[in-house]
Amino acid sequence: MAYVVAVISVWLIIAAATALRPGRRGLFAVLAFPVGWTAGELGVQAIVVEAGLVGLLWWWGWPRDHWLAVLLIVLVTLVVMENLAIVAISFYARRIVRRALATSPRRPLVLPGPSDDRFGSWWRTALQLSFHPRDLVVTRNVVYGPEPRHRLDVWRSSHAPGDSPVMFYVHGGAWSYGDKREQGRPMLHEFAARGWVVVACNYRLAPQHAWPAQIEDVTRTLGWIKQHIVEYGGDPSRVVVSGSSAGGHLAALVALSANDPTWRPLEMSNVTDWSVRACISFYGVLEMTGDEAHWHGLGEGLRALLAARVVQTPYDGHEDLYRSLSPLHRLSVDAPPFLVVQGGNDTLVDVHVARGFVDAFRAVALAPAYYVELPFTQHAYDVTASPRTSATTRAAVIFAETFAAPRPSLDPSLVAHYQSPPTLVEVESADGLRHSARDVARERGSFFVVAADNPYSRRSSLDENVARRRELEMVVVAHGHELWRTVARDPSGQWPDEAGVAIFGAHFDVARALAEAFEQFAFFEVTPEHTLVRATLGGAVLV
Repeated sequence: MAYVVAVISVWLIIAAATALRPGRRGLFAVLAFPVGWTAGELGVQAIVVEAGLVGLLWWWGWPRDHWLAVLLIVLVTLVVMENLAIVAISFYARRIVRRALATSPRRPLVLPGPSDDRFGSWWRTALQLSFHPRDLVVTRNVVYGPEPRHRLDVWRSSHAPGDSPVMFYVHGGAWSYGDKREQGRPMLHEFAARGWVVVACNYRLAPQHAWPAQIEDVTRTLGWIKQHIVEYGGDPSRVVVSGSSAGGHLAALVALSANDPTWRPLEMSNVTDWSVRACISFYGVLEMTGDEAHWHGLGEGLRALLAARVVQTPYDGHEDLYRSLSPLHRLSVDAPPFLVVQGGNDTLVDVHVARGFVDAFRAVALAPAYYVELPFTQHAYDVTASPRTSATTRAAVIFAETFAAPRPSLDPSLVAHYQSPPTLVEVESADGLRHSARDVARERGSFFVVAADNPYSRRSSLDENVARRRELEMVVVAHGHELWRTVARDPSGQWPDEAGVAIFGAHFDVARALAEAFEQFAFFEVTPEHTLVRATLGGAVLV
């Protein structure tokens, strides 16, 4: 019996070591995920098992051989110490997540505490089981298309109000396996308990269905949400898309394709808005060309998987095809806000993939991006309801609730106040003097004016507006545009002065995306002849 306990203890030591420092070569690389994931998420259970083995051995009879008794004590001590470290790391993730959100370079967020959870609780976290809320109403296997895999589930609380925001979740599984019922459950239960309508879809899988079947189905699901989610109490204008692993890739891709009709079903031509408010990617495959600058030794394996099973076309000679399905290569100025969560020990999606995507996003897009990197964390960590999962769930909640908040409508009286005249738009030149906007346009050429004050015309405090002005200027300068400060003044006194920036040499789409990123109804296009008020959504001239 002592030898059995010793062997099991050695295995627990190796498993915990794999969780803390996974191997990346040969057999160690093969075992890194299945062994490291299990050990990394079940530290408490490993300690309980070890305690049970010691108790059983004590009942059976402690070994009389001194060397064996000492060996067992050493092994038991190592098992307990390693797994206590794993448990401590899971709890430490709370601090990591809080710090990541609070130190974001754009619009820091305050992470709620465990007491703010609507459904999460200490005993669910201790058991690490994803129980569902008692008042959860699930409508299963709703048909959203003609194929057998075109099925989705809708989750909502029986107490959810109408016009609820929508969480659209896409499961992972290397584009080849997986099901809408299996992943992300702790997070989705929390969203449902908070009054969100949750949609989880199945999609066609490789190799039976080659790319682009997967993104076509996810896009079709988004179209179904836009058309039908009102029937389930959801607001189609307040959709946040999320996913894990391959699902994180598909979620990011659909979020970045609002203006690309390539994958849209022809029969959904009546859907005019394919945008989402924000995207959450959990350890997503955000780079799809296998570039080793991002994959650090895993890129060849990714390309082999895609070429053999998913895309079913070799990479060489078809580089443009692979770039077209890579979120990193589809970034644009009007990308929606992103939250990217990645494990530092992930042996399936290297941590540099997430880092590279976030760096590129911040360099290209005008919306904010948040990045949470979890130390000593393996792929698929959020399958269990651990303290780490509860922390990233709270991050997802505060992020989603921030960017899916209801938006007021632009009423005619507000449109009238935007017009120039009566609104006076002045530009402050480099010498500190203020000039009429059109006088500046006659000298410098046409330009755009974007403000950051009072998002969606909801009056903010002076401190809040000053912070938003600094952020606006930082973003404009970071993207290489020349700016002069501006002020829009309402002579009637019915609306406070709003500070902004005049942007020279920028494309129309940049100005519109900037106004959207700073939650403005409109922005100004100034020419030598006119000061036009453009709607942020669509860009039409407001009359």
